[in-house]
Formats: sequence, C-alpha cells, structure tokens
Amino acid sequence: MKLAKHMAANGFNVVYLDFYRVGCKEDFIELYSREIMVQYSGRWKSTLKKLSALLKGIRPMMSLDPMGNTSLSIAIEASGNLHESLESVINLPENLDDKARWLIIFDEFQEISKLNGDGFDDILRSHIQHHKRCSYIFSGSRYHLLLDLFNKPSKAFYRFGKVMQLPKIPAPYMQKFIIERYASTGISLDHKLADMIIERVENIPNYVQYLASELWNLAYQANLEPTIALLERALINLIDGLNDYFFKLWDDLSPVQKKVLIGLIADRSNPYSQEFMQRHGLGAISSTQRSLEKLIASELITKEGSIYRFTDPLFRLFLQLRISA
Repeated sequence: MKLAKHMAANGFNVVYLDFYRVGCKEDFIELYSREIMVQYSGRWKSTLKKLSALLKGIRPMMSLDPMGNTSLSIAIEASGNLHESLESVINLPENLDDKARWLIIFDEFQEISKLNGDGFDDILRSHIQHHKRCSYIFSGSRYHLLLDLFNKPSKAFYRFGKVMQLPKIPAPYMQKFIIERYASTGISLDHKLADMIIERVENIPNYVQYLASELWNLAYQANLEPTIALLERALINLIDGLNDYFFKLWDDLSPVQKKVLIGLIADRSNPYSQEFMQRHGLGAISSTQRSLEKLIASELITKEGSIYRFTDPLFRLFLQLRISA
C-alpha cells in the first residue's frame, strides 16, 4: 500500500486487485474493469465513448446519486463472448491512454489456481507479456504456492518476472514500535523484555502485536510493571485462545505427519536419518518424505537449507505444551 501511494504520487495509475475476491472470470472482469475505471473517474465523461469502444461485450455505466457523487459500474452482456470480454479488460489499461503509465498489483495471486480449469492464467499471461505501459506486481501470503506459479515449467507464469521474498521487519524497528506504544499509555517496557516478545514469536508482526497487547493487559489489570513471568502468562493466554484452531490442525494430520512434527519440535537433526526415524517411531523413508512434502505444502513447516522449521511458532509451542508433553 505504501508503494502504491508512492507510485501514484509519481504519476502512475495504480490498480490493486485482491484475488481472494475473484472466484470466476466474470468476477475478474467486473472487479478489474471497475478498478481501472476508478482511476479515470475524473475524466470519465471524456473517456466514456473510448471505454465503450475498447470493452467488448461489456457496457460501462456512470450514475449520480442525490448528493452528486459519481458511481461507476459495468454490465456484462448476456449475448457477448466472455473470452473476448476478458481479453478486452486485460488489455484495457494498455490501450486506454498511450501516455499513461500503470502499476497493476495482483495480491494473493496464488488464488488464480482456482480459475485454472478455464485456462485463465494462460490467457492473462499471453496478453500482459506484450504490455509496454503497464508494470505488474504479483504478491501473496502463501509463499510456496506463489513460488510454484513462477518456478514450475508447467505453469503459465514460469520465469515471468523477478522473484522476491520480502524479509521480516528488522527486530530493532519492532522493538522501538513496542516500547513507544507502551510508553504512550504510561507503562514502561525495557529493551530486554521487548526483545523477548519478538523472539518468542519469531518476529511475526501480528503475533508480536498480539503478545505485546496481552502482556500490556495483564500488567495494566494487575497494576504491575511488565515482567518475564507476566510474559509467560501472556504467551499461555495466546495459546489458549488458539487452542480449538490448533487442535483442528492436529486432528487433520496423518499419524506419520504427527510423528514428524513431534520429532521436529526438539530434534533439528536430519529427519531422514536412521537416528531420527528410530527415535520418533517412523517407518520407511518414503512415508517420511511424503509427510514432509505435505506438511510443507500445507505451510505448517518450511525448509530453509537443510533445516525444517515450524512456520507458526505458536503452533510449535502448542504441540510442545499440549501434545508432546
């Protein structure tokens, strides 16, 4: 969002579309075309005819409410060719104005896989690869699914653009943020305790805020300064709040997957080694491998080099306290 504001301030028309909202081609046509039209709302009357000419099987409309505010909408013609309509919308920002520059942000782009039965990704790539006035960002929170879209030769977006993984917010920034938020309420938090908050949840921003908030609540209610003991209580409170969700995750796992996860809690050695498998009651290497692959695909664990790590530190703590104990 910060990048979008920066680019808009530098003369770009910025379109943001969350693919969680896209369930079919018609959704994409309606949502994407409307976002593009919003960028042109100030010049709507002068470009209405041009839009109508560029959009096939789609009728753009403008209306005014009683307060004089402009409302933009589109109607997909029942008799139109949906494929042609889709192509015309994909190419709309490129064809709308030969002087305009566009930044198109497709967020949660891994959700495009929902539309693969219709060959949507093939159609999208076949057109945008020829665009010269549009720059594209494909972002998403499910890293491995998104990576597959751009790294697998069988995928339409194979090697399309530059792959970047955004790093975590540096811990000193998080520490400063927490301490200042506490200070604004009249409660002092020392640097060491702020660092412990960040470390216990592996610097995952929403967990940092949840844990810091729960610690603040405990300290405020008891009229005490934040302490390590209160931090441990706050951590348990977070686990309690997620208990049902974590038990559901656990219940959905296969017996072998459960053994692998329990093994990974305290054992950072090679899960394919004989020692690991004997220690944790695992059978053939092939079943362990399949379990690890499924756990990675479901994003319960991630592989960094030769090390397997839990993606959710609170789920790991839940297993440590409520299952393996």
